Amino acid sequence: MIKILKNGLKACAVAGAITMAGVAQAHPIWVLPSEFTVSSDEGEWLTFDATASHTVFGFDKGISLDAFAVYSPDGDKNRLGSYFKGHRRSVFDLYLDQTGTYRIHGQRPEFFFTSYKSGKRDKPKRMMANKMEAAKRLPEDAREVETLLIDVSTQTFVTNNAPTDSVMQPTGKGLELSFVTHPNDIFVGEETVFELLLDGKPVAGVEVEITPGGTRYRDNRNAIELTTAEDGRVAFTPEQAGPWLFYASLETAIENPMADKKYSGRYLTFEVIPE
Repeated sequence: MIKILKNGLKACAVAGAITMAGVAQAHPIWVLPSEFTVSSDEGEWLTFDATASHTVFGFDKGISLDAFAVYSPDGDKNRLGSYFKGHRRSVFDLYLDQTGTYRIHGQRPEFFFTSYKSGKRDKPKRMMANKMEAAKRLPEDAREVETLLIDVSTQTFVTNNAPTDSVMQPTGKGLELSFVTHPNDIFVGEETVFELLLDGKPVAGVEVEITPGGTRYRDNRNAIELTTAEDGRVAFTPEQAGPWLFYASLETAIENPMADKKYSGRYLTFEVIPE
């Protein structure tokens, strides 16, 4: 099933499940490379910007990169070396000395978020606390109390010479993005297919938002909003070249004395190549 959105983009959820409901994006984080694909037998330096921002590829708040890691084509995992954390963005450089695809992955420290209602007006309220901490601070008339464990990560891929998939193998743990289409091989006007996995298995019902960069320069975000079907896949056909931001989110029940549910958010920065 293909739907033409008002912004002129074609979107297809592989099994036909499409939703236009908004995707909640609290504290978006992303990393943007200076180039996604280079061709060099002698090696090439790239620079990367990282920030927390609601404007797609506009700088807002610099973030710590201590939890960022680089996975090289030969399978090695390395922490970033030195980096600069400014008020609006963080910056680091990476030398690509191997042929193939590198994965840059950043994990935000997990935290707990408790929401509830109280008072005569039934006003929604919230606090940064797990269930045990919240129980000590909640008012006596608190209602509809729910605690989430928040798990958010971001990633991007860059390729030197020819693309490879050694850094793309799923771990089988938590919510993961799997690639039917290589993220460094996406072209304007061609269908792109991504797959969402939960503990290694395709998962339906994951909300996805895919947005081209430059939102600050237009009134409409031009986002494609989808939901994964039974096979865990979503497909879309981008009609604009340049960097894009992919976001997927899912709430799952968990057995944890500190939280009722787990909220997983996954960001991916990728490039759409002109025809």
